[in-house]
Amino acid sequence: MRLLLPVLVVASLSFAQWGGGGGGKSLNDYKKISVSGRDVHVYAPSNLKAKSPLLFSFHGMDQDPNYQQSNTHWEEVADTAGFVVVYPRGGTGMSTWDLNSDKDTKWITEIIATMVRDYDIDEKRVYLTGFSMGGMLVYYSMSKIADKIAAFAPCSGTNVVSGALRAMRPVPIIHPHGTSDDILYYSQVESFIKNYRDQFHCPSEAEVQENYPNAENSGATMYTWGPCDDGVYIKHLKLPDRGHLPSKAEVSDIWNFMKEYTVGGRISHIDVPTDRDSIFNGSFSDSLDLAGWTLLRVNSSAATLKHTDGAAEIRVYEEVTNADDVRMIQDGIHFENGLMYRVTFDAYASEAGTFEVDIGKNDNSWVSYLGEPKTFELSTEKSNYEVTFTMNESTDGNGSISFNAGLFVGGIYIDNVVLSEVEEESSSSVIVESSSSAEYSSSSAFVESSSSSRSSSSSVSVESSCSSTVSTSSSSSASVKSSESKTPASSSSKNEVSSLFKDYLLFSKERTYRVYDTKGSFVCELKVPGIENIQTELNLMRLDKGLYVVKDGRSSKMYIVK
Repeated sequence: MRLLLPVLVVASLSFAQWGGGGGGKSLNDYKKISVSGRDVHVYAPSNLKAKSPLLFSFHGMDQDPNYQQSNTHWEEVADTAGFVVVYPRGGTGMSTWDLNSDKDTKWITEIIATMVRDYDIDEKRVYLTGFSMGGMLVYYSMSKIADKIAAFAPCSGTNVVSGALRAMRPVPIIHPHGTSDDILYYSQVESFIKNYRDQFHCPSEAEVQENYPNAENSGATMYTWGPCDDGVYIKHLKLPDRGHLPSKAEVSDIWNFMKEYTVGGRISHIDVPTDRDSIFNGSFSDSLDLAGWTLLRVNSSAATLKHTDGAAEIRVYEEVTNADDVRMIQDGIHFENGLMYRVTFDAYASEAGTFEVDIGKNDNSWVSYLGEPKTFELSTEKSNYEVTFTMNESTDGNGSISFNAGLFVGGIYIDNVVLSEVEEESSSSVIVESSSSAEYSSSSAFVESSSSSRSSSSSVSVESSCSSTVSTSSSSSASVKSSESKTPASSSSKNEVSSLFKDYLLFSKERTYRVYDTKGSFVCELKVPGIENIQTELNLMRLDKGLYVVKDGRSSKMYIVK
């Protein structure tokens, strides 16, 4: 490394004498400001709008903003696209960048703060690009301030000083590099970029576009890997016969790539309606891709969300602490107080395992409208699953549904997510969920038509994942006397059934309970008419002797099975 830096200096001095790219504005058309005592040259289009993006362009070693600007002319793109450009000056006598501490990356954040104050730029759309050692600074920033930068474009700048450091998060990268680069040799580009492809779990095979159009180098090739973690892409533009120099021939390609991202991820150009009473893009069509859905990861959990064969694929690479540490979520859903809802979906997995579904308050993940998340067993065969609940909380115009996969390692595939309102007038059964198969069994509050008046008592069939089915008679069975005629029930009789159905739910106090062992592992799920029946149900199940904790989402109680 000690030998490398002098070589970089000599090379930089030599091509710094070649002059600029010619044409357009010069650095004299930029505003020169000082941030923490160092020069920054700023260009803002005359018609700049509030909350516009900001782009940094860093020069190479022993170069300056004038050389970088005269070869790239970012202002030409900025005038059309509407963003602010800054050309900062390196901080030492040789105009180098700090690739070993936080000095320059902190300075970048100070420049961002200044641009927010002076130009009201969008802090979520800040982009870094740079040439040679400026490109190294771009790579280095991924490990230091990636939470503040939306996308990165290092040009001819494999970081031979610090190496391929671990990025703070998966980030979009586009890296142009000439095959005749005699300073930072092209032969090292592939292995260097592969470090980031591996970090972000990108596909091993690239999409290849040969004869990619470039104003200066014919026969260029664009390689694209993705989608990687968090939906980012990595691109590499291979430029035949290009030496070690910056050029404005790639600035449009760089901008068209970077502008697709904010710090929060890829920008969706599809307007997803809010306060809606349905799932948006529940079928994951090819045209909509993953629009409306977001992958949330806690503590940089290793997981990705991809559109695969017309379905959403949640892939988890290592198990984390909680199921909701990795979740695919959609918000903006309207849930009306007092209404009953049903969510159905198709799902399967790369191998058998479990995951959770939760429906709740988007701005407060602790509030679940289900009481607590529902656990489902998945197999490698696609099956249909269902969750039904009554909205007992206040009306929410921004509710959410989430598929929580943090405790599963592998791929979970979800499709055909549908939300519907359940009309109680047409309900003829008490729905009971089986957590082991996600199927539902029902038994009856029903009207029986016959020539003689009869009543029928209702029972609740309870199936748990403990492989035991228990039939519990309801102490307040719904008894409905039929009409003596065999004609269909009138609207008044339908209302009578609806009223009795509501009374049945009210008086039976049927609730869903989840059973855990003392280690906190989920054992089974059961539905019983009341808490006073839990001990009886546990005694009838084929459970190992010992202590069990039973929860209903609001409270918990310990029981002994002898």
